[in-house]
Amino acid sequence: MFDLCVVGAGLIGSAAAKHASRSSSVCLVGPDEPTGKERSSTSQRDIYGGHYDEGRIYMQSTSDPVWAKLAQRAIPRYSEISKESGIEFAVDVGCLSVGDRGGNYITAVKDVVEKDHINAQVLSGADVRSQFPFLSISNRDEAVFESHFAGYISPRRLVKAQIAIAKKNGCQHIQEVVRSVTRVVVNTNRDADSVMEVTTDYGRRILARKVLVATGAFTAFRNLLGVEVSPDTKLFPLAVTKVEISEEDAQKIKTMPSVLYFGKGGDDWNKDYPMDPRAPVVFYMLPPIRYSDGKYYIKLGHSHDSVPRLLHTGPQMKRWFDQGPDAQLTRQMADMITSVVKGVKVLSYHGDSCVVDVAPSNRPYIDRIHSQLGIAIAGNGYAAKSSDEIGRLAVELLMNGKWDIDIPKDLFCAKLKSGCGQSKL
Repeated sequence: MFDLCVVGAGLIGSAAAKHASRSSSVCLVGPDEPTGKERSSTSQRDIYGGHYDEGRIYMQSTSDPVWAKLAQRAIPRYSEISKESGIEFAVDVGCLSVGDRGGNYITAVKDVVEKDHINAQVLSGADVRSQFPFLSISNRDEAVFESHFAGYISPRRLVKAQIAIAKKNGCQHIQEVVRSVTRVVVNTNRDADSVMEVTTDYGRRILARKVLVATGAFTAFRNLLGVEVSPDTKLFPLAVTKVEISEEDAQKIKTMPSVLYFGKGGDDWNKDYPMDPRAPVVFYMLPPIRYSDGKYYIKLGHSHDSVPRLLHTGPQMKRWFDQGPDAQLTRQMADMITSVVKGVKVLSYHGDSCVVDVAPSNRPYIDRIHSQLGIAIAGNGYAAKSSDEIGRLAVELLMNGKWDIDIPKDLFCAKLKSGCGQSKL
């Protein structure tokens, strides 16, 4: 019997397991990253994760003050996590948030920087080109540049670091997929008591006093929150494109920061980029990162609003992960990379797939469904950098009934398709 079973061994689940393992007996259940053979239409594997990559942007400012606060709580702990686990996962190259001068996006970012006293510079388009001459940024644009506590993380390595610490604290990691989570009655010391039972696809039964569900976009495709109960989220298929460049070119642009863009774009940029013609150009881009194949890639991803398509079923999710984005979308995104980053030669490019679970509030669900069942999902495409704080908050709420951050708890209420999760503090 465990004090807590965390279902889902991704970024949020691994963080939650680490935090809980400092004071409780914990079991973390979730499979490892699939092998090449498991990423195919003929494989039985139908559960994947958003952390199968080497690059996610992190910074303390953003246009949403709530997400900014979560990031500001999580990022300063990166060095502690690396030291305790022995695994480095963060690269402090800085982050450049760019948008139309005077536009809503960049104005909101500047407001957060000022109110939260973040160490950042406001740069004109010309300033950006002077500091980063390989970036094509329009004079119409303005940027906020964070040079410290900003850059990119390896989500793969962050998950490994969190699990390594949790295991040091006695956490048991079971690398299986959970089929169901139910409340059952058992006899303990001659009294009837309700506990949580977690059943895996292999038939393993795990008993715990409490369960935290941190299964991201796949939460609706297993019986995890109750019979015929699922979270009120929309599942957007996101594509990314990785452009391979030489090590020599990677060194030429080694000062490149992570980039977030929300504006009208440059006059010389690719006009074939996927987007709603009524909306701004939106993308995120990572600087050259060396992947496990030894090659350097610049990665770009689009906003979930750029390709307004939704996934509704498990088989649809599996096909998206197995088959990936179509060739035209991949090419359009590769062309955008070469529009923005000048002076590098493209050796190859390829696309990859991800899924974002988006809540109506655009904030994560951190809640208690009942006194023994908690939930921490709905990353909305922003959660990687803040996952350590989201996991910690979920554990404190479920295990101790505490909410110790200066953001109203109501903003994180988990809306279910059969109702709203009730938080009883």
